[in-house]
Amino acid sequence: MVTIHTLTYNEELMVEFFVKHYRELFPNCIIKIYDNYSTDNTVNIAKDLGCEIFYYESNNTLSDSKFLEIKNNCWKNSSTDWVIVCDCDELIQINNEELINEQNNGTTLFKFKGYHIMNTEDELNLNDLKFGFSDTMYDKILLFNKSKINDINYDPGCHSATPNGDVVYSKNEYNLLHYKYLGINHTINRYELFAKRLSDENLKSGWSIHYLKKENEIKEYYKNNKKNLIKVKK
Repeated sequence: MVTIHTLTYNEELMVEFFVKHYRELFPNCIIKIYDNYSTDNTVNIAKDLGCEIFYYESNNTLSDSKFLEIKNNCWKNSSTDWVIVCDCDELIQINNEELINEQNNGTTLFKFKGYHIMNTEDELNLNDLKFGFSDTMYDKILLFNKSKINDINYDPGCHSATPNGDVVYSKNEYNLLHYKYLGINHTINRYELFAKRLSDENLKSGWSIHYLKKENEIKEYYKNNKKNLIKVKK
């Protein structure tokens, strides 16, 4: 079995898609959601889907130090050996059979190649999104065996980590799909929301300041990366 730990804030668009995805991969998985007091329907949707809900306080700010505290520790008391620590817009492409095969080969951590899924249409249907572009910043450590790894030691932003314990990386590299760019207007609105919530510590340390991008910068980002899209999902 696998336990999935994810952080949420106003993820009503993604949370059902996220839960269904992981339950298809790992039918008996446990899903634990750490919610930052969402103001939308995220928690109600997650409860209806049978997720375990935990709340965390950050003085109504986006705080990367709080993210670090949770992600570096939330998995340690899991009842399953295998854990996934991720955001609600991060979906890995691996199934239970592949997990077992890797485990039999001694793997304790999985290597992932990160892709940004991008919606370039006016309409949004998450199931229809098949194309994305690679981003090495999202070659992240999300799936590991907690009985073998003592500490994961994520860095701010959780894009990199220095795990200790019995560290054996998977021989194969699997895809990590990041559902952040779900349409220009959606992205502009999300960036504006999170920019207003950036903590003083984040601003001072330069953490998550990509949310300060202006509308014209976001539009240019879509334009530049649209030509880089490849099919990454069947």
